[in-house]
Amino acid sequence: MFGFICNWIRFFFWFFSIRCLSNSAKDLEILALRSQLSLVQERISNGKIPKPRFKPALRCLWVLLSKYFSGWQASLILVKPETVIGWHRTAFKFFWKLKSKPGRPKISLKTIALIKRIHKENPLLSPEKIHEQLVNLGVTDAPAPNTIAKYIPKIRKAPTDKQRQSWAIFLKNHSKGIWAMDFFVVPTLCFQLLYAFLIVSHDRRKIIHFAVTANPSSAWVIQQIREATPYGETPDYLIHDNDSIFTARSLRHFLENTSIYR
Repeated sequence: MFGFICNWIRFFFWFFSIRCLSNSAKDLEILALRSQLSLVQERISNGKIPKPRFKPALRCLWVLLSKYFSGWQASLILVKPETVIGWHRTAFKFFWKLKSKPGRPKISLKTIALIKRIHKENPLLSPEKIHEQLVNLGVTDAPAPNTIAKYIPKIRKAPTDKQRQSWAIFLKNHSKGIWAMDFFVVPTLCFQLLYAFLIVSHDRRKIIHFAVTANPSSAWVIQQIREATPYGETPDYLIHDNDSIFTARSLRHFLENTSIYR
């Protein structure tokens, strides 16, 4: 950590010293540095000296340069641009690991026993109904319905080959009228998250609409669907996952009013 701070102090000293130089002095210094760098590069390519490894402070510096210096890719000699992008992703993973708690919170054995007892007394109750009963009983760590389903015997039978084939035939027959929508996440330089929203046609994988936001909501998704379907050009079916934004009541009512099957 001490070495990391010392390297950053050295970088700032170099930056402010360069700012004090005139344009002609900067050109001469760049020429001097590039001549020495070409010699080092030649010795590395000939195997006379090992290839240097970038320290964490230098990696952070290059991540910053990649965001604010337009010609950073042409200035790279010792590493490839993909390596710098990988450094940014690694730093984001490390930051997210420190920010997030590892894994899901554990469910107490008492809650698991209560789930099994409710299912034994009411075997026809769905996981959603069991979740509602847990909330009504004042259980503070009531798990989600998908988690509850893991602790009760499976009631539904697995789909047969005929049913799977029917779904494949449905996708083939209605591919021209099927759209799909979903989010994917893009980390910024300061490790903030931007949510990119996509609507894709199932027929030709054509992107119908895309938008980016830092605060996604069902109201925002409704507006994006309006912009993607001007003059009533709506799909027959709109596929999405079980994200809480897509399953919100306001979005479901909007899709019902536009005659889009979900």
